[in-house]
Amino acid sequence: MASYGTFEPEPEQHPVPRAKAPWKVKAESYMLFLKLNELPEGVYDPLEEAWADEGLGSFVGGLGAVMIVRYSDTPVGSYDELLLIPGTFTVPQPPLSSPPLPLPPNIIPKTAHRISRIYVSQLTTAYNGRLNWNIPKHLARFSFSAPPTLTSDQSFLPPSPPQALTVQVFPPGTHDGDGVPPFFAATLTPWKWVPSFPANTRLLPMWLGAVQPPVPAAPGFTRATAEEEVGAKDGVVIGEYDVDPRMEENVLVGTERWCGFTVKAKVKRARGCWVQIHDTEKMEEEEEEEEEEGEGGTWFPGVLGAWRVGGWFEEGDWEIEEGVGWQL
Repeated sequence: MASYGTFEPEPEQHPVPRAKAPWKVKAESYMLFLKLNELPEGVYDPLEEAWADEGLGSFVGGLGAVMIVRYSDTPVGSYDELLLIPGTFTVPQPPLSSPPLPLPPNIIPKTAHRISRIYVSQLTTAYNGRLNWNIPKHLARFSFSAPPTLTSDQSFLPPSPPQALTVQVFPPGTHDGDGVPPFFAATLTPWKWVPSFPANTRLLPMWLGAVQPPVPAAPGFTRATAEEEVGAKDGVVIGEYDVDPRMEENVLVGTERWCGFTVKAKVKRARGCWVQIHDTEKMEEEEEEEEEEGEGGTWFPGVLGAWRVGGWFEEGDWEIEEGVGWQL
């Protein structure tokens, strides 16, 4: 019989501040829609490549997305995020003798979306995202050509987004001017010729959430955590925004249960946008970079075929509910 619930014990020590679910966050976000017929190379990080095993769910397809999120307020502070949802996957079912889980519609869904790859700009969210929801967060450096669009107390007019926004995501440990090209880059042009409108996911006739397989720990996680605890006793402080790849093992915690969770959101202003995905592999050739993991197909799928039209969401209030875990 399968066991279920929020039963998994907490690690004995946490390398960063612990922030349990649920989370209420504020963010500006952009959604790049796609529809894949098959999973491309690079859909999983090497640490999570076991997720490709069909015993952990087969790829079904359907509507997927690349999301870029700029969090201004969360339980762990502000950070940026790039994530890939390829589409839906089958969800392995526990034996029929097991009681149902409190997941809409009161059963474990037979298919569900899955976050297969995700990058963040902060250590604390990487750790908590993996532990709370099995979200396989890894570190990266982000660059935006314009700030988020926020309401001003000094004006009665609605805020206007930039003419265009270019987003670039770089491998961890890189710096401005070092010549290392991004592994993901896109330019988004918000629609200004039609008015924006408020949006609320509660009005959608569908469940918005994901089901995630157990996430593996980095091979050196236990050792790295112990070393960090010793360093903390010696007064060594590690910055939460230090995305040096040598820091990553400290936060790549693993879990042993499946996890399903629901996401709710309401945004002040939603609008469409034009989407242009840049060819990062060509950018690498122009920079004549030969880094081992410098290709978009390694850090992130190089060819996704995102739609030309995307979604642009300003001043959003999001809630990521507590996950429900189970073991098969």
